[in-house]
Formats: sequence, C-alpha cells, structure tokens
Amino acid sequence: MTNRGGTKRSSWLIFRRRLALVRTLLRGPLPREGLIEAVNQDMQGQGYVGDVASALKHDLDALKDEYGCRVVYQRASKRYALEHMGDLALLDLPDTSLEALAFLEASFPEGAALPEHASIRDLLDRVLLLLPAARREQQRGRRAILSLQISDSPASRIEPTLVATVKRAIVQRQELSFAYRSPRADGATIQHRVAPYEIVFRPEGHVYLDATLLEVTPRDPAAPIPSPIHYRLDRMVPGSLVLLPTVLPPLRPQPAAYVLRYRLAPDVARRRDVAPHFPNSEIIYHDDGSATVTAITTNLWQARQTLLRYGSACTVLEPAELVELFRSAIRKMTANYESG
Repeated sequence: MTNRGGTKRSSWLIFRRRLALVRTLLRGPLPREGLIEAVNQDMQGQGYVGDVASALKHDLDALKDEYGCRVVYQRASKRYALEHMGDLALLDLPDTSLEALAFLEASFPEGAALPEHASIRDLLDRVLLLLPAARREQQRGRRAILSLQISDSPASRIEPTLVATVKRAIVQRQELSFAYRSPRADGATIQHRVAPYEIVFRPEGHVYLDATLLEVTPRDPAAPIPSPIHYRLDRMVPGSLVLLPTVLPPLRPQPAAYVLRYRLAPDVARRRDVAPHFPNSEIIYHDDGSATVTAITTNLWQARQTLLRYGSACTVLEPAELVELFRSAIRKMTANYESG
C-alpha cells in the first residue's frame, strides 16, 4: 500500500513538474539552469532533485511524445524555447473573446512602431499559443470586423531609453525634469519640471505624457501653475530627462478651474447629438437648432485646440482668457491668408 501511495505521489509530482516546465517556457526562452531554478521555485523545491539533467530530458521527451509539444534548443543562445503547445491546450475561449482577439490583432499589426506594440503582439501570440489546434486554425481565418486605426507616425518612434525613464518616474512617483521643444516657442527648448502620471497613446500616432506642470524655465505667462499638460514624448530632448528625488504627494495637484461656455451653430447641433468634450458638460438645445454648452476646463490651451475643430460653427462666450486665445489665433490665421 505504501509503495502504491508513493508511486501515485511521485507520478503526481512529475505531472505537476511538467506543467510547471510548460508555464516557465511560456514566459520565454531560458537556459537549462534557468529552467531548473524556475521550476524548483514554482514547486517550492519539489521539482528537480537528484539526477536533474536526466529528469529534465525525460520531461521534455514526455511533453513531445504525449502532447506533441515542440521545445527546441537554440544553440546560439544555449536556451530552450517553446514553439508549439501541440495538444496541451491550457485555454479555450468563447467566440466573443476570439472576436475581441481578432480586433486586437487587426489594431496592433506586426511591425508597428509605436512603443509597447511589440509587447501587445507578444501577449496576443502567447494567448493564441494556449488555444486548442482547431481553435487556433479558426482564429487564423477570422476576419476582424472592427479595428482601431492607429497611425504609424515616424514622429512617434521614440528612443526606448526615454520611454523607460518616463515609465520609471511614473512607477516610482517621482518628479521629472526635461528639456522640451515647444511648438508655442517656435521650437525653442524650454525646461520643464513636472509631476508625471500616465503615458497616453492617441490614434493619430503621437504618444503623450499626462503630467502636471510644476515649473517652467523661461516662465510662460500662458501656462498657469500647477497646470495639467500632455507632453509629446517625441518633443522631449533625448538625454535631458532627469528623475528628481522629490516624491509626488498622494493627491494630484489641482489646477485652476474655469467655467467654459460656448455656442454651437445649427449645422453641428441640429441633430441634438453634441459630444460632451469637457467635464460637467451641460448642453442646452435651442429652437433654432443651435446649442449652448457649459462645462469645466483646467487647460485653456487644450480647450482651444478641441473647440477649433468646430471651425466657424463654434463661438466661445467665456472665460475671457479663452476668448482672447481664440482672437489671437484668428488674427494669426487671417494674417497668414492675407499675406498668401
């Protein structure tokens, strides 16, 4: 009885060890020593003991013979890599989830240049690797009905070291200092000290740092402090980023808030489907088809950029500071067209 119990326990440990081996290989290629260490750590020291080399070989052979797994030894790097799961399907998904995968595959094609695209592709490939063979084949033939149209702008090919520094500042909640080529300063370099919070990707292909401006040199009267700003990462000067020792406070510094009010002409408001672009938006539709929108904004420059999309169909009523920004922009555009 004891021997049979011992045999059952030994068989169960071997089965668990082989599953741990597959899970480890799913993370990426590893040398033999790394595989053994990772499996032993996963199994709390009950993985590979005794004749380790022989046990690992038996496990790899069993995965190939019993499940059709394909594990190759990469001689150049001296690492083992899992290329195919065979019949060892550890995951299956409903059709709705497979449609979502197809959506992501179409939205993030191979070779895209935006940061993190390679990681997203790698995640999708690993999920597909876990599916049964029939489901993988079905997924290959699935046509995506929806996709995100993300531009592959050359301007968004940002140095990885720059992105890594920004990420580290966000994770460690540290202030960040950098030189920035501001379009409002004719491309001149301006030094910014900010509280960083999030990296934002936009469909037009640009990548932004969502941060709160704490200090700018030289001082910009149009930028109140503190002020939320989206900085394009490709306009940060490589090599200028410095993590400062100051740790961010628990709550994000609150900038000045402005009551925003603007009127939209009937040609964009008549259908009564005006988009609420700003927080606390209240939309009043009028009998003539126009609409008046009242909202809150903390960034007048971004508010101007948003409302300029309406062209002549939008008239800003308040605040006075934003009205002046529009007047200034209109004067410059008028001068450009008159000189042309």
